[in-house]
Amino acid sequence: MTEQGPRRSLDQNKDAQIAAVLVVGFHHAYGPILEFCYPPLPQRQGQDPQTTLEKIELPEEWSFLPFLALPDGAHQKDEDFSYFHLPPVAGWEVAETTLFGISCNRQIASNDLLVKSSDVTRSIVQKAVVVLARQPIFGPIRQKLAVITAAWFNEKDFTKLDILYNFYDNLNSTHIGPIDDPTLYMGTSLRELCQKFRSKTLTLIKLLLLEKRILFYGYPVEQLCTFQYSLISLIPGLLRTLQDSGDPSLDTSTEHLEVTEAKILSNGNKASLLKYMGLPLHLFGKGSFFQPYLPLQQIDMLSDKDTHSYLVGTTNQLFFHQKTEINIDVLVHVENGTLEFFDPQLASLVTHTTADRRWMDKLTKVINATWDPTDPTRPIQNTYLGSDDYLRARFEEYIMSLLSSVKYAQAFDPKNAFKSESTLDEIMRDEEKEKNYLLDYGMNWVNAWRKTNNYQLWDEFTDHEIYEIVEPGHPGQGNMSLGDLQNSLSNRIRDMRIRQNLSPLRQSLTKAVSTGGSNISRAVSSGGIRLMRGVDALWTEFEKGMQEDPEHIPSDSVSERSASTTTSIPDDQKKGRQGYPPAAQSRKSPASESSSDMSPFLESTSQQAGRLFTNMSSFLSRKQKEISKAMEESMAQAEKRREARSEATSAQPHNSAIVSNESRVPATYPPPQTNAHKPSIKTNRSGQQGISSSPSSSVDSLSQKNEASDVQNNSVRND
Repeated sequence: MTEQGPRRSLDQNKDAQIAAVLVVGFHHAYGPILEFCYPPLPQRQGQDPQTTLEKIELPEEWSFLPFLALPDGAHQKDEDFSYFHLPPVAGWEVAETTLFGISCNRQIASNDLLVKSSDVTRSIVQKAVVVLARQPIFGPIRQKLAVITAAWFNEKDFTKLDILYNFYDNLNSTHIGPIDDPTLYMGTSLRELCQKFRSKTLTLIKLLLLEKRILFYGYPVEQLCTFQYSLISLIPGLLRTLQDSGDPSLDTSTEHLEVTEAKILSNGNKASLLKYMGLPLHLFGKGSFFQPYLPLQQIDMLSDKDTHSYLVGTTNQLFFHQKTEINIDVLVHVENGTLEFFDPQLASLVTHTTADRRWMDKLTKVINATWDPTDPTRPIQNTYLGSDDYLRARFEEYIMSLLSSVKYAQAFDPKNAFKSESTLDEIMRDEEKEKNYLLDYGMNWVNAWRKTNNYQLWDEFTDHEIYEIVEPGHPGQGNMSLGDLQNSLSNRIRDMRIRQNLSPLRQSLTKAVSTGGSNISRAVSSGGIRLMRGVDALWTEFEKGMQEDPEHIPSDSVSERSASTTTSIPDDQKKGRQGYPPAAQSRKSPASESSSDMSPFLESTSQQAGRLFTNMSSFLSRKQKEISKAMEESMAQAEKRREARSEATSAQPHNSAIVSNESRVPATYPPPQTNAHKPSIKTNRSGQQGISSSPSSSVDSLSQKNEASDVQNNSVRND
């Protein structure tokens, strides 16, 4: 052993970033056990330094540490990493708050060992080298840990402990003092997270803010843990405030909270801005729990009465059998990037708004355009666009804009700031109505978030004028376009059992359109489209479209269609927001920045009608009551007509022969299209092209022609 000077205990090392280096091994009789710790644990203070591996007793609070370091399925890989948290230990100054551990586990055939101890009885020897730190600086530690662990195994003699002592001294001399952001974020991979979960990444953020019970499931362990750390790194400043995440009973982060004031911005740095905005949010305080890898030995903590929310990961399917006991809200499948909700209402609550989808589609498109399969962590040509820093800045903008919008709504419209708006009105909002920016985040979700502990702490201790510093609104907000309408409505079409109800909907289509005429008119007016298509053409194209899976529609084509069909409001028709700061009026729609392409307007009438009705079918599903009523009325009228025909036939049987074959043919609805029915294209003041004719008049024309057709049909039958 090399000379290391006086040996210290773990408590004497409390001011360093690195707390200790440990070794966990699998014993044939005891299972995973702690075999080495430097500096030694407090209860071993005063003893001679270890020269061989031996079983070390752990305090009750850390009894599950060996199972964290050697996770389930560790034998399936030659090398794997596990990230985990250790709770405080009473009386230990070094463990007054959560400690952060990273382990590298490997295995070697016992026949390959040059020196075998008496406890080696199995054909394979498994061990893990562990580093405990006071901050989650897993990225900088990981590479060194992998090299040291491999070098120790290559010695084929586990009695050589000098390499472990030297490893600790090297880490301890390297990681001293405050940790900067690049060091803290090293090891996370936002590109891989967003590529795997795509738009569901934002769903996970919303679930985190709601303090739900989230279980990640997947393998290998390192990927499982990295995705969770990457996720929480999207909340500005959260990685620095995880001191209470190791146990639901901890609540030290709220002890020194005070109301933020604008004077703290005098520092002019990013940290002061985040603090003024009330960040980081206190997501892992009292009643919350975060364990990137959770063994079965800790499963009782999930069902504990004091655990109200958690974010944990596992590789063991036995957790699924106890999903009721541990109250899982959402199961996240890492392998295929899907979310499994055990509460349908929660799934509806975190559904993306139009602005959310527009914003996430843009991020996803950037990631796909810069994706490098050979190096998923970096964009092609190593540019800022699409990098982790770029993605982190975009999510930071989203969170801060959300916080600013809440305070803005409280200040300018406290009475109606949090009133829910129906889904239909949210999609088809009148452009002349003053907008509540919280609607773009989902009012139902906002109201659910307001009930959480992290929101109440933020609202209580955050200045009410933060909207003067950060512009309120949604980073994906903008005027409704045809592409947005298509995304908003077609995403809901898969929830309809449309094939089962195709025939009844066909019979009651005309009645449903008339009943919802005013709402449809607003939607069409907002998108600059005309509803002057034939019912037969609509249904033909709609039935063809339903044979295609909406999930396989390329995102690029949707984005291009959204950009090419966006219509802008002339300057003389724009209305400013009353009392709205000038900066808040300057946010531009992402869609308006794209170049205009009028190719969709040059498509055939049938194609345009089919695509439009695919969108509108979801709207009609929300009119189920009117549709059902219309169906009943239609059936009643049909029954009356049959009875009338039956009476007429029995009374005047000779009149039936008078009706010519031509008169039996129903009237065509609508009449064959001519050039007069085609919408003309004009250029508005902003230089963009749009539809010149009035959509609302087209709806009225549809209704009038429909009534005329019904009258003609009835007259033919009565004759």
